[in-house]
Amino acid sequence: MTFSTQPRYLIVLGTAVLCYAALGTVLGILPDYVHSLGGDAVLVGLAVGAPAITGAAGRPLGGRVADHRGPARIVIAGALAMAVGTLPAFVDSLPLLIVSRLMVGAGEAAMMAATVLWLLRLAGPERRGRAMGHVGLANYAGLTVGPLLAQALSGSEHPSRVWITAAILPLLAAASAAVLGRSPDRSVAPDPDAHEPQPDTAAQRSTLRATLRPGLGLMLVNFGYVAVLSFGAAAATEQGTGIASLVIPVFGVGVIASRTILAGIPDRFGAPRTLTAAVTLEAAGLAGMAATTSPPVAVIALVVMAVGQGLAVPSLGLLALASVPPSRHGRTAGAFFAYFDAGVGLGGPLVGLAARAADPTGGLFAAAGAVLATAPVALLARVRPSARERRCAPGRLEHGQARG
Repeated sequence: MTFSTQPRYLIVLGTAVLCYAALGTVLGILPDYVHSLGGDAVLVGLAVGAPAITGAAGRPLGGRVADHRGPARIVIAGALAMAVGTLPAFVDSLPLLIVSRLMVGAGEAAMMAATVLWLLRLAGPERRGRAMGHVGLANYAGLTVGPLLAQALSGSEHPSRVWITAAILPLLAAASAAVLGRSPDRSVAPDPDAHEPQPDTAAQRSTLRATLRPGLGLMLVNFGYVAVLSFGAAAATEQGTGIASLVIPVFGVGVIASRTILAGIPDRFGAPRTLTAAVTLEAAGLAGMAATTSPPVAVIALVVMAVGQGLAVPSLGLLALASVPPSRHGRTAGAFFAYFDAGVGLGGPLVGLAARAADPTGGLFAAAGAVLATAPVALLARVRPSARERRCAPGRLEHGQARG
């Protein structure tokens, strides 16, 4: 049985989908709910973005604890924190709503970091890129299903139904993780690096140093993500392509498809090669969307951009893991994905400034330039392998195998 069909792997992935569906369900009603409480656009933005504040701070901590105590306990704790964090939102109060969002973000951070570690252990050393991509797949799947669920619950008219659902879904995730965590983990693939002598202190990079270049690359890649979500529809309207309503659905489906069908590419061809191709595709797609006036070309450009985004993130994740031992994978993955939140928080205003200075298409062009700036991360990974990578067999880094 391959790892992708292991029941344990799929259940762990399913727990993350349930947690992200809870987030997506709330996002489906949040703007209208904030306005109903007397909040303005600034407070809408704060309510939407609040989880990223505690998320960026909590992911490295959640990963570090998961390394020491095992991922199952931290997934359960994070999911329970998400459920409890919804309770203040039942009170019609804007301050308590922001508190709720911050609490949920802290729980999601711990859950996500521990889920990454759990999937990495189940996937084995030769499929780590696939596992890193599947975490994002769970995110997109949950955030796609959630708003549809909110709509089915008539959430705008009955927000209490959404808050109840947002509490129940993480509880279901915690229950499944608890059942799975009590059973023997026989499906974990053996890791040939697990018993390697640890590198000398002078040679072993800190978590910060290991994730700095890939993390900055993730920030830049996310400029494209933010640009499409914020200005993709406006750019389509500006260019007269008539696909404004399709921008976000096509982008979401494209990322999900790329991380499902093409998930093994970073492991097979290596993170540097895949990253170089991915950022080229993403930048070309963004520029194509900004420049074209043809509806078919605009859709193709959007799909190309989504494929690039879908492959860039797991490739960068592999580069972050390449120089650390398995005992530090949780904290490394948590620190790496904290840059995702930073990229969203920083990319939105910067791309917005470009869009204001020019127009929505100018925002897309600016994002394309930022994405292309990620390419040196891949080039440096080729010409400057770490001491740990040099000890690996020839071709090991290039083909993405058995990274420590």
